Amino acid sequence: MAQLWSLGSIRVFMIRMFKNTAKFAIVMFLMTIVCSIVWQDVVTEYLYDNTDDNIMGFISPLFGDFWIGEGGFPVVTVQHVVHGRSMSDPDEIKQGWSIPKLFCLWLSFVSVSIVFSIVIARIRWIPLQSTKQIYEDSHAA
Repeated sequence: MAQLWSLGSIRVFMIRMFKNTAKFAIVMFLMTIVCSIVWQDVVTEYLYDNTDDNIMGFISPLFGDFWIGEGGFPVVTVQHVVHGRSMSDPDEIKQGWSIPKLFCLWLSFVSVSIVFSIVIARIRWIPLQSTKQIYEDSHAA
């Protein structure tokens, strides 16, 4: 019976998986930075004001009770979100939005980041010709 996997094909598979995983992690990290900036500039600027928010606002849903409206923090609906209020004031959310809608928006950011990272990770970053040329140049001597 023929062997389905040779050591060479397993090695190639493992290298390819390592490269794809590394590329995915790099792109996901960059997408997290981009999403954090967009979240800070759009969501916390126009849709929601958390009186104790910071740049980590986009990542905060991962920390359990720190999510918007959790832990007994009151949230009031307003026509225009105002910033720079006291921490004893309730959080504000723009009229027409709700906590579940904000969470869906956050999930869409995360979903787009994951899909984009998977797509970019599967693309070859260094053209095959360049790889062959580097190999030939290093083994020419």
